[in-house]
Amino acid sequence: MKKIIFGGTFDPVHYGHLITARAVAEAVGAGRVILVPTGINPLKPPPAASDDQRLEMLSLATGGDALFEISDVELRRDGPHYTVDTVEQLIEQQGPAVELSVVIGVDTLADLPDWHRATDLLDMATIIVACRPPHALEEVRRGISALGEPLNARQVASLSESAVATPLIDISSTQIRRRVAAGLSIRYLTPQTVQAYISENKLYAEDTTAT
Repeated sequence: MKKIIFGGTFDPVHYGHLITARAVAEAVGAGRVILVPTGINPLKPPPAASDDQRLEMLSLATGGDALFEISDVELRRDGPHYTVDTVEQLIEQQGPAVELSVVIGVDTLADLPDWHRATDLLDMATIIVACRPPHALEEVRRGISALGEPLNARQVASLSESAVATPLIDISSTQIRRRVAAGLSIRYLTPQTVQAYISENKLYAEDTTAT
């Protein structure tokens, strides 16, 4: 089976995450999406919700949908959270019958050659670049072709072939947190189950961070 790894802070998860993940899965013929909440990034403020709360919101948002599964692999790992380490762990967990791909946003594409063990990552899993407007697919592919070392020509060609167009869903976790802090409705931005959880647990009441 083909599965895609879709990582994010998910603080909180929202419809933009879910719609984009489904669009990529459909575009590449993946049977499952593994949602991976990211661990603490020392270069960013910590999530407002705890690890357990982010996992619970993912579970509430996707409950009953066979497309999605959730992995806490990064939350259980100490130290720096590198994508290549996450993929290695998921390959071991999922077994040889599963073909894994990793979804990245077009905004991270230019930094990809500088990622920790970037060439190892591209050798062990397909990297899918999700291209949402205003970034056109052909424009992104031209940017991929300009990527240099340490990526080799085969890896660059694979990146270009794996780029997919995704819809523009103008929703962000930052927007949701700020609306909650301002006492505004978040209806239609995230599933109703997640809305109820945020309200019941008084999440984001004073949160205005831009992560």
